[in-house]
Amino acid sequence: MSKIESLGVDSSWGEHAADEWSDAVVGAMKLGGVDHLFFVSGAEMNFFQEAIAKAEALGRPAPRLVTMMHESVALNAAIGAAMVTGRPSATAVHVDVGTLHYGAALHAAWRSGAPVLITAGTGPRAFPGSMRGARNRSIQWLQEPRDQGEIVRQYTKVDHRLEHQDNPGLMVSRLLQVAMSEPMGPAYLAIPRETAMLPMPGVTRFPTRDQMGLARPTWPDPDDARSIARWLVKSENPCIYTDRIGRDPEAVTELVRLAELLAIPVMESRHSDRCNFPATHPLYGVGPLARDADVVLVFESAPPYMPGVDSPGANAKIAWISVDPVLSRFKTMEFRADLWISATPAKVARAIADAATGMLDKSDLSRIAERRKRFAERKRKLQAQEEQQALEAGKLTQPNGCWVSYQLGRLLEPDTMVLNDGLSNGDFVHAYARRETPGTYFRSGSSSGGWGVGAAFGAKLAAPERDVVLASGDGFFSFGTPMAALWAARFHKAPFLSVVFVNGTYSTGTSNLRDSYPEGYAVRNNNYAGGSFDPPPDFAKLAEAAGGYGENVTETAEVGPALARGLKQVRDGLPAVIAVRVPGPV
Repeated sequence: MSKIESLGVDSSWGEHAADEWSDAVVGAMKLGGVDHLFFVSGAEMNFFQEAIAKAEALGRPAPRLVTMMHESVALNAAIGAAMVTGRPSATAVHVDVGTLHYGAALHAAWRSGAPVLITAGTGPRAFPGSMRGARNRSIQWLQEPRDQGEIVRQYTKVDHRLEHQDNPGLMVSRLLQVAMSEPMGPAYLAIPRETAMLPMPGVTRFPTRDQMGLARPTWPDPDDARSIARWLVKSENPCIYTDRIGRDPEAVTELVRLAELLAIPVMESRHSDRCNFPATHPLYGVGPLARDADVVLVFESAPPYMPGVDSPGANAKIAWISVDPVLSRFKTMEFRADLWISATPAKVARAIADAATGMLDKSDLSRIAERRKRFAERKRKLQAQEEQQALEAGKLTQPNGCWVSYQLGRLLEPDTMVLNDGLSNGDFVHAYARRETPGTYFRSGSSSGGWGVGAAFGAKLAAPERDVVLASGDGFFSFGTPMAALWAARFHKAPFLSVVFVNGTYSTGTSNLRDSYPEGYAVRNNNYAGGSFDPPPDFAKLAEAAGGYGENVTETAEVGPALARGLKQVRDGLPAVIAVRVPGPV
């Protein structure tokens, strides 16, 4: 028996140079696909800095250490990078307080399914002087919660505290394997300082994430594919709903093929977090209400429609297709379906289209052709209405969200990445951005405000050759700790354009208040305390304070030129903020 086998180590694992456990940690990160470690400093985390500096000097694998000034921005940046690349990213912060500072970004990571390895140091427990990394500061007694992983447990697929008996490289590879397997999502690793500083014998053996492998959803049952194809071929009013199929460009291609074959309209909810279907396509956004559809296909959507309000009729056929069709991350889910299919949406769409192709007769083709013609005409009318609405907005003295979005859309290149973090004006941004290809449009996929400014930095860092534009309301922009994100963009030479819709209000505390209490005291007395912060901050000066370019706009005629100036500054290397004063939500 070899020495390796006697130690219980798989001889197929690769050998990796390491002097300390921390060397194996950063090596496993890089070998597992992590290119960026978004890092916020802490006294117990110097091992990360030393291990990566050592790896750079000695030519060992390690992610790039990206200095950050705030934990939530770091995690949102990691989410943005993962969204753009489809690869995992990682963060590192200071003990329990740094973990708490991740804040609502944890919600964004969980709900968006971002494959982020979230890490934090832990306050050392070893008796002072007993070993390297042991307690040596009085504050370290204050940094030991009962269970640090409990802070994030509801928002991660798995959490682990690195222990002395672990193989550190194996544990990192394992957490990345879990994070990257469908349904994807974040994993959390707490690393004690004294554990990270344990010595290694010069080499360590551990499997990479690729050697461990990723779970692959199965091909759909052919009988199920044929059943759905029969429903669609004979349907009068079918509709497809999707929110996240755009994570896989192949799935978009197959969805377009299926929709075109049978003239099926494709609809998205406001929670759509990707470009899932070309926005200019004649079949996009022209579908019936769910309650009027006779066949409904749901591809990676939660929720596609409001149950009990806009649900399909009792006789409608419904197929729900997802790698996690029963939406296991949601405790309450009221939807029904005739078929729940756990498979890759790209493969399901392809199988349905292949099956349907052989079923079409002359009557079917005639009905589908008529439907295709009807939807094309509806799309032309909708686009004409959008154009007219924007032109009417251009006649106003004060700009509104429609005009700002329209002017922004005119500046965008086909491959520009648009990150939409707007609420009251988010629909305008989506409409006029008119994104056509996967990887050019993103939303957080969560209800966490403030995702955008950090995610825009992460997106630009991951794709430095492309323009990145963030469109955000002033409330969410403030939530995102913009100073830290703009500083990072300037420092790391990853500039992006922020277009801030400044209305000095939270729509949740103004328009939603009016909806809830239309005859209430607040509305009658025009008292919107808690929903208004007018006058708002000067966001242009905030950009300047971070070394970027800032401009405030209050006149309609100045919107287009100001946006063009901001984009030019970004292309010249500076992060830019164009803050446009718009009316509050009605």
